[in-house]
Amino acid sequence: MPPKRHENEVDVDEALVRRLLRDQFAEWADLPLAIVEPSGTDHTIFRLGNEMVVRMPIMDYVTTQADKEARWLPVLAPHLPLEVPVPIAMGQPGAGYPFSWSIAPWIEGDRARPGNVDLRQAAIDLAGFIRALHAVDGTDGPGGGRHTGFRGKSIRPGARQLHESAKRVESYDVTAALDAWDDAVAADEWNGPPMWFHGDLSWNLIARNGRLVGVIDSGYGTGDPACDLAAGWMLFTGEDRAAFFDAVGLDEASRVRARGWAVGPALTGLWYYRDVPHLLANARTAIATALSD
Repeated sequence: MPPKRHENEVDVDEALVRRLLRDQFAEWADLPLAIVEPSGTDHTIFRLGNEMVVRMPIMDYVTTQADKEARWLPVLAPHLPLEVPVPIAMGQPGAGYPFSWSIAPWIEGDRARPGNVDLRQAAIDLAGFIRALHAVDGTDGPGGGRHTGFRGKSIRPGARQLHESAKRVESYDVTAALDAWDDAVAADEWNGPPMWFHGDLSWNLIARNGRLVGVIDSGYGTGDPACDLAAGWMLFTGEDRAAFFDAVGLDEASRVRARGWAVGPALTGLWYYRDVPHLLANARTAIATALSD
């Protein structure tokens, strides 16, 4: 199993997933099953055969995500220029496991990173994905809240809490990151219509042959779209970053709020994931990149 990410997470291993498959999807129960590493923050993922993945929530705050993806990804997917894993089947609690879970398509490729994509093209392609999301009417979509990690909502209610959380960080100078956070809190708030957002793009992009091809995971919701612009601060620098923000086309205040979404969760991650090496590295990278030119 991957390293423990949360004190109260639900343990999920291959034996449990195999048992659930036998009980609920016997036609797939004998396919090869292997854990996917590195793990995410709130799901444990298994590759099932060559063409599917099993997504197992490990925390109660994401238990609605599978149902939300099943409801909304079929609506969104036809409008999007990159592949998204529209669920194939929905699993139910069982065998002592308390949550709904899902089976989705495997998108062939690797997690996108500077070494395996053309960054300028990736900036343009990612901006195109975000614009396509924004073009879908968000009026009846699920508003931001706990199920999105409060992405899509104002960051102002959490402003002081983030400062208190940052006091728990050891051996890392958080001053500049907190300054960026304070700038985001002070920026004008979103006053436009609710827009669709993914919520956690930076670590959930799939690349193949040097191009972005897919977007996995999600806390899809509607509201302030600045959280998705955080990818511009976390993935790109210099002219590539400028190309991304120009192509996305939202206002300067949205870009400033986006920087808050880049550094805020990462500041918490510096202490919360101190014993989970890859998630701690993600937090450090997010802050360092967001504060760079």
